[in-house]
Amino acid sequence: MDLLADIQWHPEAQCWVLPLRLRANTEGSTIPEWTPWHVLVDASYPLGDIDVHPSKQGGIEETRPHQNLNRRGPETRPWRDGKLCLQTGLAALGLRARDEEPLDAASRLGWHIARAREWLEDAARGQLLPNGAPFELPALPHMDSTQVVFREDAESLATWERIEETQGWVELAPLPGNPRVFAATAFYTIDGRWLFSFEWGDLLRRVHKRRRFRVPWLRCRQIPVLPPYAPPVLWTELEAAAHQFEWSLRDALHGLATRLRDGERHLCLLGFPIPETQGAPSARLHWWAMRLPRFAYRDIAPRGFRRTEQNYWRHDQAVMFQRSLPIDWIRTDNWAASDLRSRGALPEVLRGRWVALLGAGSLGSSVAELLVRGGVSRLAILDGDDLEAGNLVRHSLDLGSVRYSKAHALAARLRNLNPDLRAQSFRQTLRVGGLPLPELVGQCETIIDCTASDEVIEVLGRLSPSVSCHFFSASFGVGARRLLCFNAMGDRFPSDAYWAQAQEWIRRDHEEIRRTVLPREGVGCWHPVFPARSDDVVLAAAIAVKSLVAAVTERPAARLDVYERDEQGVCFRGVRHVSLHESHAAP
Repeated sequence: MDLLADIQWHPEAQCWVLPLRLRANTEGSTIPEWTPWHVLVDASYPLGDIDVHPSKQGGIEETRPHQNLNRRGPETRPWRDGKLCLQTGLAALGLRARDEEPLDAASRLGWHIARAREWLEDAARGQLLPNGAPFELPALPHMDSTQVVFREDAESLATWERIEETQGWVELAPLPGNPRVFAATAFYTIDGRWLFSFEWGDLLRRVHKRRRFRVPWLRCRQIPVLPPYAPPVLWTELEAAAHQFEWSLRDALHGLATRLRDGERHLCLLGFPIPETQGAPSARLHWWAMRLPRFAYRDIAPRGFRRTEQNYWRHDQAVMFQRSLPIDWIRTDNWAASDLRSRGALPEVLRGRWVALLGAGSLGSSVAELLVRGGVSRLAILDGDDLEAGNLVRHSLDLGSVRYSKAHALAARLRNLNPDLRAQSFRQTLRVGGLPLPELVGQCETIIDCTASDEVIEVLGRLSPSVSCHFFSASFGVGARRLLCFNAMGDRFPSDAYWAQAQEWIRRDHEEIRRTVLPREGVGCWHPVFPARSDDVVLAAAIAVKSLVAAVTERPAARLDVYERDEQGVCFRGVRHVSLHESHAAP
């Protein structure tokens, strides 16, 4: 390594800049042995970012894997835009095993420079994306915050492999409440014949037809990139990338242009198959999105020529290809369930069931949110009460839902948390002699009771669901200091077993209630409310979900678990499991 100058402060970039040359073993490649670089160091060093960029004067100009698009960038800066990605993980770069990045001032800068040298050597050997490494898409430049989402997986890839069409129309639906996001919902042939639809949840299924619109889609055999691994940023570059696998971009665009001559700029989706890991078979389709140029229309045509389709297309080709028109790329994202749940998901056996929630109060709403965020996508909610302002101290809903049905409002909120969710809500309470149980609830494989109602326990014991169920009842005592979680599997809720195991704990709760000065709301007839702080309710909900998940695996015939907060004065020390009633597991 050679330093080319002292480190200097760059006022525009607001960082320290160190110019240097790196020497790497690049024999047999187009990369020179010595290459100039600019290292950008955060003002808070050794904290903050350290970015390594190719220099404009003599630096590498191609874009490779694990590198930002290597454009020239602003003329006021002596470095290019192609920042190296040096923190993507050892496996992705194929580097030797080593310690994690040091954070001390003496070592951190040198560690990044060493990583840059190893990046160069892997690039020279063609090992930046070795077989078995996670597949990486090249970084596209995006000009605005618009995003198109889709849900592609192995199952939809199998569907695409049976479809011969390579272009057509895709229906987009705006995401309710978010005008920046559009979801692909259905694909059609160029003549309007339906091909297949994505299975979204209620949020997108309920978007009115008048708000949906169709834009063109194109499909090619492989990802269109320029060697070594640069995304096309001009229409001429996209044409060159497509030519590598004998796909005529002009023919595909011509077939669309004839139907889009309305003076508007339209979105277009470009799809191609990708693997999960480098060198593996294709695992799903991926879509890029772009804004098409405004095609020739009426008076927008070459001067001196008649307004014919042939002359219109002549004008379009001149604009797009002869003038090297930039591509206006739009952000895309795969919202397949497996991708959305990669940061944490509940077990598949629970996610794939219809779940009935009895009680949409403070505990029930928090439990429902945790379930939906964890991937539960089929939910029926029963609660006969309206939301009151006093509920909001520990409820997941907000002021906009006051005086509305808790069940309906909670279902509406949950639909905004999970694009796969299908939720049905019922404004009724489970009680003796009450309204008949909705047919859907009787078909649910998991029934969760968060009402803390003795009557609901009795009614559950009289139900005869049409399927074998996992019954779960969660309730807490004064201040949510103690949580009772009862799990049972079978054709009927074992209310006798519940009372036998819970009786002693319920007696303790009653004694604590008598010793507690209960708060009240409003004036008039004394009507106490149950004290429990929001953080304690959320804690109880998290424990309840963990108890539910454990029971899904263990399948107990009937078991009560009791949890208590371990506190000494105001010091919180954790949660204790204070009771476990052993029983035989269900078959």
